[in-house]
Amino acid sequence: MTSRPARLLVSVRNCDETSMAIDGGADLIDIKDPDRGSLGMAPLRTVRAIVRLVARRRPVSMALGEWHEAPAVVPHGIELVKVGLARAPRDWKHRLAHQLTAHLPAGLVAVAYADHQLVASPPPWQVLAWALRHGAAGLLIDTAVKDGQDLFAWLDEQTLGDAVSRARRAGLMVALAGSLKIHSLRRALRLRPHVVAVRGSACSANDRASTIDADRVRALADIIAAHNARKEVRTEVKREAESEIGADPGAG
Repeated sequence: MTSRPARLLVSVRNCDETSMAIDGGADLIDIKDPDRGSLGMAPLRTVRAIVRLVARRRPVSMALGEWHEAPAVVPHGIELVKVGLARAPRDWKHRLAHQLTAHLPAGLVAVAYADHQLVASPPPWQVLAWALRHGAAGLLIDTAVKDGQDLFAWLDEQTLGDAVSRARRAGLMVALAGSLKIHSLRRALRLRPHVVAVRGSACSANDRASTIDADRVRALADIIAAHNARKEVRTEVKREAESEIGADPGAG
């Protein structure tokens, strides 16, 4: 079976940025306020306006902030919500389970911070274990502190690759983020996540506080498309080789 291609998620703060992201080829639209941190929640009126603009042309997710900031309800049309665990209490598993059911039918994406030591959040492997046990919609491995250091400054490829593989084997959607520029985006793609999520690298001057630029989104989308094409070729070559071996009566 051919695995699903990697997809590009772009985080936007308003309708203008949403149009730029869609024009550039983003596969998924994520709504957040970058001025309020890694998972800053945008005003609900902004969320509703973006949902109307997208009009189901793309799946739409939104950031709800950390575990203690999430609102009681989310607007109709949001398919996924993301909740972080900075300064998590001892009963974080129970509190996150509450978030899992509080926002149905939107699915919950549990956020594991690679730099968890900086924000007193559970380490990624604990969040992954929780997501698998509770049937979360997905896992996002991100960085909490946006200081220019990317995901790989905190977790090596072996550790990240193991987490992605474990999630994939269990059927859990897994996304990688964390200040992914061109080089680190390529490194992330090699680990076979379902989604790579960006903000800064899709903005003018690589500045997450700036605005989404359609040409930058297009460049990222092209990198992912090329990666998917190479993966498809490798899969097809493998399939043909296996078919030839199976058809050879002298094989084995």
